[in-house]
Amino acid sequence: MTNHELPKFDLPIDFVVTDEIPVALLQNYARFPCKIKACLFILCTRGEVRATVNLTHLTIRTGSFITLLPGSFIQVESISSDIHLYVVGYSSEFMARSNYLKLVVDDFHSILQHPALSLPPRITRLYEQAYRLLMRTAAIGRIENDREVLTPLLSLSLQTCLRLYHHYVPRWDGELTRDQEICREFVVLLLHHYAREHTVAFYASACGVTLPHFCSAIKRASGRTALSLINNFLIMNAKELLSTSRKPVKEIAFELGFVNPSHFNRFFREHTGMTPQTYRNS
Repeated sequence: MTNHELPKFDLPIDFVVTDEIPVALLQNYARFPCKIKACLFILCTRGEVRATVNLTHLTIRTGSFITLLPGSFIQVESISSDIHLYVVGYSSEFMARSNYLKLVVDDFHSILQHPALSLPPRITRLYEQAYRLLMRTAAIGRIENDREVLTPLLSLSLQTCLRLYHHYVPRWDGELTRDQEICREFVVLLLHHYAREHTVAFYASACGVTLPHFCSAIKRASGRTALSLINNFLIMNAKELLSTSRKPVKEIAFELGFVNPSHFNRFFREHTGMTPQTYRNS
């Protein structure tokens, strides 16, 4: 099975909050690894799920808070019949327009390495109440496609998530492996240079390591290749520019560092299945 044949999970609307996640749905992700395109914040209040997320083996049980960033891979290994999950989710399209990586850059590696946190009972109950309140608000206000509401709500979701990571996950200082240091430096460099530098060799040189060492370090630290992370940044920002500006596609191509607009068109189509103009019109 190729990567292109992996089942992909996304949301048909910008936002969803629910606690109606049937076991049958979760079992769909037990046959083989699944690529999650949406961003999901999940709270478990009952039962148990064993799964692998981005090569990390997890046991999800009461009090587990799970963060799945877009592009995460998950394979469910076992599910108890009494499982109960609260889920807040944002679609891949909405996430692409939000440029969310700017908010999580300092904790990107931490979230990848620790997709599930174990919360104490008191905090679990507080978050369960928050999910219920959000469910009632969504039911009354029909906010699932209201971006004026969802943009600050996503920011709040991410900030809340990061506060949990800051409190329950050991911080970077003094605890990074060399691979983690290289990965963090790479993400910071990527934020500054992705629109001008598209080659892995540039980032390896900027980090002061050989290209093979750099590629291996990024793969070990993040579970992804350096090139896939560069491409993800480019596609995310291309979608944002196509959706929020009236700039011609040619101008966007130049802005993202493509000397030849036709190269940008091929690149965008290869990664999205459509041309930039088709995406803009969709």
